[in-house]
Amino acid sequence: MSKDLLVCVRCHTKPTFILDTVDSVKWSCGGDTTEVVLAVDAVENLATKLRTVMGKKNVYCSPKKWGWGAGLFCLLVESIVYFEKRFDFSHFLSIDYDTLFIRKNVDLELLSFVDSPSVGLVGNYSATNNTWAERFNKERKTLEQVFGRVPVSFIPGEGIQGGCMLLTKSLIEVMRNRGMFRPPFSEAKNHTGIADDHLLPMFVRMCGLDLVDSGAVTRCQWKATSDPRGLEKRGICVFHPTKLKPGPVGSDIAEKQIRNYFRRIRKQAPI
Repeated sequence: MSKDLLVCVRCHTKPTFILDTVDSVKWSCGGDTTEVVLAVDAVENLATKLRTVMGKKNVYCSPKKWGWGAGLFCLLVESIVYFEKRFDFSHFLSIDYDTLFIRKNVDLELLSFVDSPSVGLVGNYSATNNTWAERFNKERKTLEQVFGRVPVSFIPGEGIQGGCMLLTKSLIEVMRNRGMFRPPFSEAKNHTGIADDHLLPMFVRMCGLDLVDSGAVTRCQWKATSDPRGLEKRGICVFHPTKLKPGPVGSDIAEKQIRNYFRRIRKQAPI
């Protein structure tokens, strides 16, 4: 059956938290129109464990450790290519293991932003980030030598927060036609230090497509600045990251408390 949306959770550790995120997606979204899958960053024992719950075709494990930054773009490309061979889907939503769907019908809410074939990428948009703008300006000559001309529509430093990025059918089709699922794009980490959530918007602009801000219904940041409990009452549908860090260094206590708050709302047993 064709799916409107494939939700791909990228992960490399913490299976209990990963599966809680999966629970939140399944609770929120329509099973007939949305599928949830996992992309594991080269941790085969984790992938094996997750396959016992999710099924073989729903778990991809990269043969290469890509890590953070531009490596996450490489994992994203591999994931799309892998899952296109196993599912018929239109749009692809990449989320992190510490992203939660906290209201019903997140899939419909996010897809409502795709109101034109010109929409390429949807998520929490930022018009500029000085760190990544400086990095882009420093690397621009190399980037254009490797990937091609960067159009004037691209704003150095603009980005879509990586915890929740919706790649539209339009973007996937143009990326495929432009060879962006093959080297050098699929090996971007070898050519740039720009993080995926600022690199992908550059490629979207190169495809001639638009970035759309979903900030009205998503609250996604690099580091959480507030407790998400109660956001569901204020119309927020997606939150990232759950890994707030009060308490002992490395403690998961706060994250469990947050996750269990939303599990109670979903009428699911605590983790």
